[in-house]
Amino acid sequence: MTPPVFTRPSLTHILCSGLLCGSLLACTSNHNPPRESQEHAIAVMVQQLDKAITNPQTSSITIISQYGRDSRYYVMVRGWLMQELLGTKSQLEAYRQQDEHQRKLQQKVLLLQQALRRIDLE
Repeated sequence: MTPPVFTRPSLTHILCSGLLCGSLLACTSNHNPPRESQEHAIAVMVQQLDKAITNPQTSSITIISQYGRDSRYYVMVRGWLMQELLGTKSQLEAYRQQDEHQRKLQQKVLLLQQALRRIDLE
C-alpha cells in the first residue's frame, strides 16, 4: 500500500497569484496596458525554479544556481530549496517500497543537495 500523497499549493501558485493580483490592480488603477516589469521577471523566475525542482533535468542545477547566486534572491531560493529538501526526505523516509517513486525521490534529494552546495559555495 502506498502512503497517501497530500497536495498543497506550491510556492509558485502562491507567489504568482499574489504577483498577478498586484499587477492586475496596478493595470486597472492606472488604465495602462500590462508591461514587462520586475514583478513579471520574478514570476518567470519562480516558474522556472519550480519546474527545475519539480521535474529534475540536466539543466536544473544550472537554472537553480543562476538565480540562487543572485544576491537579491539568494535567501528566497535557499529557503525554498531547504523546505523542498526537508519535505522530500520526509516522504522518502515514509516510503518503504523499492520502486520508481522512491528512485525519483532519491534523485530529487540529490539534486536539492547539489543545488544547495552550488549556491552556497559560489
